Amino acid sequence: MQLPEKRPYNLSFIVTHECNLRCVYCYESNRDNAQLDADQVKRIISEYLNNEKYGSVQIDFFGGEPWLKFHLIKEVCEWVWERQWKNKYLFFTTTNGTLVHGEVKEWLGKNKERFWCGLSLDGTRETHNKNRSNSFDKIDLDFFLECWPKQTVKMTISPLSIDNFADDIIFIQEKGFLIAGTNFAEGIDWNDKKYLSIVSKQLEKLVRFYLDNPQYEIAQIINLAIEHCESPKKTYKWCGTGDNMRIYDIDGKHYPCSFFTPMTFKQEQLDALKTIDFCDHSLFVDKYCAENCYLFNICPNCYGANYLVNGKFNERDKSRCNLVKLQAYYASALQAQKIIANGYNIDESEKNKVALQIRAIEKINEICQKELFTE
Repeated sequence: MQLPEKRPYNLSFIVTHECNLRCVYCYESNRDNAQLDADQVKRIISEYLNNEKYGSVQIDFFGGEPWLKFHLIKEVCEWVWERQWKNKYLFFTTTNGTLVHGEVKEWLGKNKERFWCGLSLDGTRETHNKNRSNSFDKIDLDFFLECWPKQTVKMTISPLSIDNFADDIIFIQEKGFLIAGTNFAEGIDWNDKKYLSIVSKQLEKLVRFYLDNPQYEIAQIINLAIEHCESPKKTYKWCGTGDNMRIYDIDGKHYPCSFFTPMTFKQEQLDALKTIDFCDHSLFVDKYCAENCYLFNICPNCYGANYLVNGKFNERDKSRCNLVKLQAYYASALQAQKIIANGYNIDESEKNKVALQIRAIEKINEICQKELFTE
């Protein structure tokens, strides 16, 4: 079942706090063995699928590792599939992949058009095993490729894997996967200068790879819309936390998104969020960054991660600033090479965009030469 182009409402359920892995960068500390009640899930889903204001709904199962509760997920999905609803919908989960075997694999294979799976994969066997509990060989990669060839994988870079992430991205793409989210692990102090030279070398390697292999889609880590740096500063949220998404925990309480849950925060921290108007986008702007940083419009921002690091959802993690500058620098270098290779032959419809890119390339290069590459 395909959702329409319009952005769907994101309705999520934490089906369990448990996980069968212990990934090195995991920020979820609450790992009790409670689980969500299937009847409760059905009741909540009914409210959303019969409310026409949502139009379409993506229903996510979240954990922990969701497939630890396969029979609960199966019961809920089949109950929904047997009924008629006002709204279009699609089921989805992100998984570590290690439990997608046997009856789970068989069920998903039969229902791959109406239940999509996103895989967490950190790269080569060596890298993935460092980060994710020696789990690489427990994943049937070919099954995920066969069932959901258009679904991107999620890759996380940790301090243990930072010196090899270019090869990890290349491995994932050469395997045949699409890769969108390539994130530096949350809750890590990335301010240590030792990371700069490592990340610089890895991003330079990626630039060379994409120039030599234009058939591959550029990974998000250097696929930045640098022309947006020349636009007015964003005054809206990066995501739909609290207004276009909601997650229900095992006790039936709901929270703004999958980051803001009792798996990560204490209840008093979550209670403090009740006074926040998540529809007021101005509350989510880091004013310091907006006023002082040229890269503000292309700097990724997770409000849950902000809250984890700073105790404030709108204050960005400044230990990432130099990483973002490096990403912008190499994104600019890649874009500049593509413009040159094209001989400046630009379609009329693209002229304004390219002009903005050229201005951004010059400014980003100036900023990075001054702030990163000058002793």
